[in-house]
Amino acid sequence: MPTFQSIEALDKANIIATNNRPIIIHASDLNFYYCKYHSNVGTANRLFKEWLIASFLSDWQFNRSSINFIQALPEHIPNDLGIPRNQFDVPCFGLQKIDDAIDLTQISEDAVVRSRNKNNLKADLLKLAFFDIWTANEDRNSNNYNIIYKQVGGEYLGYPIDHEACFNFQNFENGLVQITYQDSLIYSSFFAKLFKTSEFKSKERVENLKDSFYLCSRNCRQNVNAYLQNIPAGWNVNIVAKEAELNQFLLNDEWFEECWHTFLEFLQYFTGE
Repeated sequence: MPTFQSIEALDKANIIATNNRPIIIHASDLNFYYCKYHSNVGTANRLFKEWLIASFLSDWQFNRSSINFIQALPEHIPNDLGIPRNQFDVPCFGLQKIDDAIDLTQISEDAVVRSRNKNNLKADLLKLAFFDIWTANEDRNSNNYNIIYKQVGGEYLGYPIDHEACFNFQNFENGLVQITYQDSLIYSSFFAKLFKTSEFKSKERVENLKDSFYLCSRNCRQNVNAYLQNIPAGWNVNIVAKEAELNQFLLNDEWFEECWHTFLEFLQYFTGE
């Protein structure tokens, strides 16, 4: 997979005021990317998780912006940028900027709920709720949705972003544990506005979701090696060890079944049963 390069000077005004301070970089494919960079100490685990989970989004048929590796050239890194120059020694993880897309925390949930074709909205949010359980993502909830929406013809299209909180904020040191109900999208105000509790009374309808979700997880299992092989050498990721960990803790039927039971349990909490 090619690595694109910066084509103009990085600007401190393009640093996003979030915990990890990603920066927008204009790349050689002429697109702009939100870029996360390596602390230059040890394995680039944050970037690894961003790349892997963003790659999995395609297997789950979520909307996803293009992802690429972006190398900031030394001549484009000003001394007063506010980010140490050596953090750009290796390629960044780049998420292509989507024009006119806005984070859900910055727009009205009610406006999105009132949009056309809520069936697509519901299907994506329900699938994302399970996806977060499956990837042990503890950082997508009412306080921090990490979903951006773009309005197209009166319909809102959602794009999940920011995945470094998956695997319980860790790197498989202690395996994986289930996230809490409070950390799930099912607990969120957005979920409550979009769904009625009566929609989950049909056990057959809910069970049909299981087959669909399982096929998505199986696609990840089939494609994970290809995703790992694309990772830049400078990230210092032990590809063989990571694939073994993923197969042991995430990409297996036992973990899927455990996540499915958690998903059903959270839906029961939501319906009050």
